[in-house]
Amino acid sequence: MNIIEDLPCYDYYIPSEFYINAFEDSSSNTPIPKEFNTIDILLPNGLVVCIQQESNQTLAELRQILRKRYAVTWPFNFLSIAHTSIHETGDLLLDEQQSFDTLGLVYPFLRVSAKGELPTPLCKWLSKNDQSDVESLTQFIEQLVEWRDTTIPHEILHAPPSISQTILSNIDSFFVYIERLDKSYCCKDDTTCEELIGLIRNDDKKSTMEYYNASTELMLKFSYRNEFLLKSEPYPLLQYTYIQECLQKNIQINLQIIYIELPRKSKKMMQIINNEPDIFPTKIKPIKPIDLMKENELNTQLLPLQPSSLLFKFTLRLRPSVNAKQALFQLHSGIYYGRRCLFSFEQMTWDNTFTEEKTRTTTLPIANLLPGTLLCFALTNKQSESYFLNVSLFRSTARLLNGSYEFTLNAVNSRQNIANMKHLYPDGFIGSSCDESTPNNYEIKLRFDFQSLRFYDNDEISKKLVDIAMPTPTAVATAKQQQHHESSADMANGEALNYLLGSLNDETQYMVREPSWLSDCSSAPIDALPCVLHSILADIHRMILSDTNNTANTTIIYEKFFSMYKLINLWPPMSFEMCFFLLDCTLPDAHIRSYAVSQLVRLPNHLFLFYLPQIIQAAIQFEHYIDTPLIRLVLKRALCHRAIGQKLFWTLLNVNTRNGRVMFELYKTYCGLTIANDLQNQFVLTLKLNKINQRIRAKNIKDASAMQQALVAHLRESDKTSWRCVSPLDTGCFLGSLLTDECKVYDSFMRPFKLVWENALNPTNERFELIYKIGDDLRQDVLTLQVFRLFDSIWKKNSILYPNEDLSQLHNVHMTFYDVMCTSDTTGFIRIVPNACTILNIYHRFNTTTTIKRNVIYDWLVTENNTSQKIPLGKTARRTNTTGATNEPMDSSVPNSVLVKFRKSCAAYCTAGFVMGLGDRHPSNIMLTSDGRLFHVDFGHILGDYVKFGNIFPRETTSIVLVEPFLYVINNRKQNDTPDYREFIQICLLTFRLLRENATSLFGLLYLIIYARLPLLNSISNLNYLRQSLFLIGEKPCETKHAIQAYKRKIESAQNDTRRFLDWIAHAFLHKPQR
Repeated sequence: MNIIEDLPCYDYYIPSEFYINAFEDSSSNTPIPKEFNTIDILLPNGLVVCIQQESNQTLAELRQILRKRYAVTWPFNFLSIAHTSIHETGDLLLDEQQSFDTLGLVYPFLRVSAKGELPTPLCKWLSKNDQSDVESLTQFIEQLVEWRDTTIPHEILHAPPSISQTILSNIDSFFVYIERLDKSYCCKDDTTCEELIGLIRNDDKKSTMEYYNASTELMLKFSYRNEFLLKSEPYPLLQYTYIQECLQKNIQINLQIIYIELPRKSKKMMQIINNEPDIFPTKIKPIKPIDLMKENELNTQLLPLQPSSLLFKFTLRLRPSVNAKQALFQLHSGIYYGRRCLFSFEQMTWDNTFTEEKTRTTTLPIANLLPGTLLCFALTNKQSESYFLNVSLFRSTARLLNGSYEFTLNAVNSRQNIANMKHLYPDGFIGSSCDESTPNNYEIKLRFDFQSLRFYDNDEISKKLVDIAMPTPTAVATAKQQQHHESSADMANGEALNYLLGSLNDETQYMVREPSWLSDCSSAPIDALPCVLHSILADIHRMILSDTNNTANTTIIYEKFFSMYKLINLWPPMSFEMCFFLLDCTLPDAHIRSYAVSQLVRLPNHLFLFYLPQIIQAAIQFEHYIDTPLIRLVLKRALCHRAIGQKLFWTLLNVNTRNGRVMFELYKTYCGLTIANDLQNQFVLTLKLNKINQRIRAKNIKDASAMQQALVAHLRESDKTSWRCVSPLDTGCFLGSLLTDECKVYDSFMRPFKLVWENALNPTNERFELIYKIGDDLRQDVLTLQVFRLFDSIWKKNSILYPNEDLSQLHNVHMTFYDVMCTSDTTGFIRIVPNACTILNIYHRFNTTTTIKRNVIYDWLVTENNTSQKIPLGKTARRTNTTGATNEPMDSSVPNSVLVKFRKSCAAYCTAGFVMGLGDRHPSNIMLTSDGRLFHVDFGHILGDYVKFGNIFPRETTSIVLVEPFLYVINNRKQNDTPDYREFIQICLLTFRLLRENATSLFGLLYLIIYARLPLLNSISNLNYLRQSLFLIGEKPCETKHAIQAYKRKIESAQNDTRRFLDWIAHAFLHKPQR
């Protein structure tokens, strides 16, 4: 029992005069802080606890004492009481990183903030219409944080593990070393953390009994990473990212045994919440009518029952802005549902020198307005100054707006200035963001003269769905299974994609050909749900725009509308990637979006982190309200998993949408001071690096050695320990002292930095090498690497699902991935792949610049692998493939394992590069590791954006890089058409076939990123390249076997690509190193 909960609660505690007089007071007007042996802390319920004060103790350490001794688990802050501080300005928020002696306190007396008490109000800039949503979302977050702090151990919360999407292949067993026991344990490929802990307990019962008690739990932690292993999770040890890194580097895996204290569930917590808070807001059921009169009154408030003669109208009022550059503006306005125009108002000219008030009337019956309908505005002038505003006509309670509302128009970002033909932005974010950086703020006041009208509540909708007769969809699970049942399955999959992409394109949404299975869902692929929904919405849109505005027409509209709900309830679970098609602006209905969120809830944390860019894009731009299941889900995962939270922080740092700013403020407030301080240190790190970069570029230094000297000099201006922080790329890595002598500036236009840190947990044996790049938009690199990871998971998943087919060799194609973190639109960190070298540097090492010798790469691999090829005994046992082994001496030939890695990785990147349309593939953008893994870097040109000479003559015509030095390694120094070459071609064709069969996953992953407005992915038409590369163009795409043959011809033509040959020679000559 917690004694704190049994004490009476007081609104505020005032120390007695006796308490104050117990300390000596100075007669001077300015009190002097004293040193004290104890500190008294006032809790919100009136209890004062006395804690022994140690030398140089910080408030962060006191927080842990309060958590462990007194179960103070709610998110709180330390505040100074007015008369106990020399500042005397009221209760102040204290810095927990300072020592207690430096806080400036007259008396050793603090108070702890109550639950929900915040130092500053949240989201003060929001409109009154959104304040209620913020309050309900904040209430959910407070319940979540309380549940988290009483359920998840504090240590695990700050050190979650990094889980890979896939498991390493060719490993039967490996060893892990337990430091405290000084013993190694052999683990199999399916050994889990719980099983390993069981082995440790069996071998160390004495020490277990010595340290174990009911309030602690034995946990395993990586010795050189801030990551715990979770025994509650079913992941095998081989799926932990750090274990995979150790096995690939052939280094020892060190683990620590740590007994952590389990959190105590407070009595108050157990009374209110037994389970974790639900992300789906609980809908309050309407009060049942007592008599017939009240029932009729409720029915008159139903929006669908309003007469067709009642048309929608509103009154707008524009106020002048003092800082406006021009007096005359054009106001565009319209009503949209799902990005489809329902009504377009005439353009209005507004003189900024006076207030304009005007009533706008439509021909739309108010009964035909569906939840999710938007009222869109855009304000433009001749100087290309644009502002927009999208207002949801319904509240989050499904009631139509009535009364007066004030909004601020949002400035259009030049990078996102992509509007439709009517100058409006229905695919922009909802509401006002009130960006303080905008010099001109234009305010608009809207008035809706309607009574309070409501849409159907959940119970009423459920009753209507019962009356709808619809056969249960018997959709085949995947295109892969369809192929085994019917030969035309791939064509059906292609038809679904063509119809969906055509429906999402403003120019072709009414001209696409409907697939044959659209009228009968029983024969539709499982990922065809978005197609069916868009087909129904197209019919609803036509009916709303028809001239027949009567009650019968409204009835038919709602019958079709509710048929979507019925279909969603019957549809089987579909792929996660296709859920993103249900979260864009074309499907604004809350029921549809909740269905998509219910699918995403099933994602484990490591997959949620993988899909986070798409999920955030949907949350910040297309959620009509602030408190929605999707926003709750994102904040819940971020607050309960540090890696997700850190990525959310950097993604939302410069976002100016309404939802994005709310999520950012809430996360910063409730993430906890430890994580907040770590994020602040990372932010300060980027500011310091940006300043150093500007100073170096201002000097216009061209010599490489001079640039490095300048960088080292600037870095040394700060103490090397001041650069210590949690890695922005990996929350499990602690960056220790900066090794300034090993840092350098790369010889490129933007002068990126190579920065080298010690591992703070292993300073003598491990280093972290990062690139900090300034001036380039790295978001395309992040997206391309995400797509490549998706490709790799597709190949591995199919190799496991269908082992009888010839797919086993795709279980590991040895693709190499590296982390990229965008800290802004023009800055970011890149992890350096160890033991890797660019193809250009390999050429330079062998003095090859004006010609490309075919044996250069092979000879480099020989020199990198001429040491002992055996793995140290007892470290790792691997399954080896002896196919194609050579009998030549080891010192003059490449080991077969290295050749296999090169062959598979080259084939994988040939397919991946061809599908994604990689451009600018010169020898500086392709790298090779010493163990034979080839990989591509720098993805500034994708989707067929090939580099040209002078923007006229293309330097390349294909994304497949298969130059002669590559073929020389693939064929193991033999002529073409060897067994190794045929295996290479087979891998290329198999990987391509699987990507084509899973094309819906690829398009689903890329679709929402269109609205992030990347340089080469900002329109639905940009996805046409993917349809071409997968041979899915046309009303009836070609069969898979014909597509595979067409891809094979592309590979063969790439082997004799003269332009690639000349481009590589020119690049090597231009980047010839100085002697």
